[in-house]
Amino acid sequence: MLMTVSDIAARLAAGTLTARDHVESCLAAIDSEDGGRAFITVNEGAARAAADHVDSLHASGAALPPFAGVTLSVKDLFDIAGEVTRAGSRVLDDAAPASHDATVVARLRAAGFIIIGRANMTEFAYSGLGMNPHYGNPRSPYGRDEGEGRIAGGSSSGSAVSIADGMAAATIGTDTGGSTRAPAALCGIVGMKPTTRRMPSAGVYPLSTSFDAAGPMAASVECCAILDDLMTGGDGRAETAFPAAGLRLAIPRGYLFDDLDPQVAAAFDAAIDRLSAAGARIIDISLDILEEVRPANRPKSIVSAEAHETHRAMMATRRDGYDPYVAARLAAGGDISAADFIAMGREREQTCADVQAVTRPFDALLLPTSPAIPMPLDGLQGIETLMKASARVLRNTALSNYLDRPTITLPCHAPDSPPVGLSLMGSRGHDRRLLAIAAGIEDVVRA
Repeated sequence: MLMTVSDIAARLAAGTLTARDHVESCLAAIDSEDGGRAFITVNEGAARAAADHVDSLHASGAALPPFAGVTLSVKDLFDIAGEVTRAGSRVLDDAAPASHDATVVARLRAAGFIIIGRANMTEFAYSGLGMNPHYGNPRSPYGRDEGEGRIAGGSSSGSAVSIADGMAAATIGTDTGGSTRAPAALCGIVGMKPTTRRMPSAGVYPLSTSFDAAGPMAASVECCAILDDLMTGGDGRAETAFPAAGLRLAIPRGYLFDDLDPQVAAAFDAAIDRLSAAGARIIDISLDILEEVRPANRPKSIVSAEAHETHRAMMATRRDGYDPYVAARLAAGGDISAADFIAMGREREQTCADVQAVTRPFDALLLPTSPAIPMPLDGLQGIETLMKASARVLRNTALSNYLDRPTITLPCHAPDSPPVGLSLMGSRGHDRRLLAIAAGIEDVVRA
């Protein structure tokens, strides 16, 4: 069982755990084949020095920030002062080091977190598989002894593996179409996509400014609530859990439930049965507007247009340095007209309003985080194959980004079975309420 952020902080404060021992435990986990896949850079010396400093201050009785000495991995999309932000690419190898921490990184550092390293990711965050030809493919803890292993999910693949393998106590990723939630689900941890504008974007390499959102990933809902509060400028509080009994939850039946892997369907249905037995009122609903629009993974989209605009100048001179799959996706957004872009934005807002009108009576929506369990890395070759696989992994998660609704994924699979995530989708701007609901059902949902 993974230790939570609050458990580690409490042990550090009580003196039953030293920051150095905590850091050494994480570094020992990183010193493995999968640690090498999960991280692009590891701050061994700096992390040890920071841990020793924390221990020295503890010994002197000095007042310390609440999470002093707790380890944090950071997706390679965030600026860290003095380091180059490569965004999982080699194209930015010659970029200047960041002069400042990204805002959310600065806030977590101020709360006492020790940055253990930069986590691997899909190049420029543009895939749901989490593969990276430059730095290696992070692997889900499930099925590592099968051939090349299985995907960790993307784009925040290294971040998810760093938590699942005990390489860090907490991590931050970004989510444009499911990039915190898909890897969280495929690695058996908790991950959250907040309402987009709640999170500061300063110092975060963009993919789609209309959809990008930094989000926490960790061992528990409480951990994610603490990180979310710190990242938005709070002091690191969790949320009082809403009990499962009496919650009004809706399941949006339809295409989101088509073609589920059998293990996903079984784990999700079992979790729903447990929630019902715990007193939650669960109702199947139909969102006809989504059946008509099916917004996730459109070849022409707001995301693809904005991603192309971000990269078009660099692609013109350095395309050969890109992952060919990512380059193909970025190029595909180049033929979207201004009129189409405006129309897509108008359609999105109308769809958000229509869905909210139907779902307003409910506390949250329930759906499988991904229709698939972790896919074998063997055979995932060729642009067309990768496109189809990524679209499948992100089919359900991308809906939350399109609707700009906070969503959190919780593990709901039985021990020693393939990892499956159950997602709770809240209402736009009501992120903390969603975290309270998730805290209330977490133990029920976990098999």
